[in-house]
Amino acid sequence: MAEKLILIFLLFFGTAATVSAAPQENPAPVPVDACFVFAGEQLTRAVEETADSTRFPRFTGADGKWVTVDSHQWSSGFFAGCLWLIFEHTGDNVWKNRAARWTAGMEREQHNRDNHNNGFMMLPGFGNALRLTGGEHNREVLIESARSLASRYDARVGMIKAMDGDVWKFPVLVDTMVNIELLFRAAENGGDPQWKTIAETHALRTMRDHVRPDGSTVQLVDYDLETGKIREKGTLCGLSGESAWARGQAQAIYGFAAAYRETKNPAFLKTACRVADYFIAHLPADKVPYWDFRAPGIPDEIRDSSAASIAVVGLLELAGQVKNSREKRKYTAAAKDILRSLCSPAYLANGTETRGLLKHATWKKPTDPQADTSLIWGDYYFLEGLKKWGEINR
Repeated sequence: MAEKLILIFLLFFGTAATVSAAPQENPAPVPVDACFVFAGEQLTRAVEETADSTRFPRFTGADGKWVTVDSHQWSSGFFAGCLWLIFEHTGDNVWKNRAARWTAGMEREQHNRDNHNNGFMMLPGFGNALRLTGGEHNREVLIESARSLASRYDARVGMIKAMDGDVWKFPVLVDTMVNIELLFRAAENGGDPQWKTIAETHALRTMRDHVRPDGSTVQLVDYDLETGKIREKGTLCGLSGESAWARGQAQAIYGFAAAYRETKNPAFLKTACRVADYFIAHLPADKVPYWDFRAPGIPDEIRDSSAASIAVVGLLELAGQVKNSREKRKYTAAAKDILRSLCSPAYLANGTETRGLLKHATWKKPTDPQADTSLIWGDYYFLEGLKKWGEINR
């Protein structure tokens, strides 16, 4: 099977493992089915090697195997999400059963009020389970998860506090723009209607404080809890508070496009376009971003394929929202270019030792080993992007 997949990819991309310095238009389609076949093989191996459904792949180590964590880590829900997307693509109940096992392993996190990561943790598993299979229990878990996330909202700041600790007073991350989708979803499914208002209020202030005039984003803004004013700006994963961390930029595209879908507030659509335009304008020739758009060593800096994957999903959402045909073509073409590059031998892990789907993903380069590796959230959004692309190109 691996040899067959390599042949398919070479037919699409040729024998070069990298894209030439000058971008060239290529009308060849995105190989959605071939990538899903490869994903099925990789995830089957991951299921067999992980075995314990209370452990969740996070990043691949030097030997290519997944390093796993318990359910309390912010990235834990994405593995179940990958399994649900394979089930959706194949219709095979083997995948449904696997997905249900690792989704059940996340159930206790519905009561987690320690940080803002409830959306990351619960939507890939329980959100996809509800979407694909229904079920009152899935709905109830999502509602309780949203209640936990909403508990971190403070009206004095008008935002959701990302995490506790002694370094910052009331830190808010651009990452939360993805997490607030949980509030929208739960409110639509019988949860507190106020959660939609909380999500919209949070997005409005994120738009004001995290998005710069040029469309770039800052990851972290810290607030004074008593006055609600900004204390300082910084980062957890990027180069600095003045840089433009690629995954944060991608999450802003995704989050503001989703906020517009849920509220129809035109300010969110305008902001999603601004951050998307910055992302697209600063991509290298092969359309996969460096880990930070302002990293000093470009073009020798490492990439972040996980940021590329998230951006694809946001760009396709955005392409379906804008009315201007030129903008629609621009965002669709950008998503296709990124997806084609991710499906190429330069980034797809086919024929390598890694258990992941994508190579060259980076979490937070400055201090951690999870740089230039496979990351489970990158794989999840890659599959979601492939799914979306397949839906609009049937």
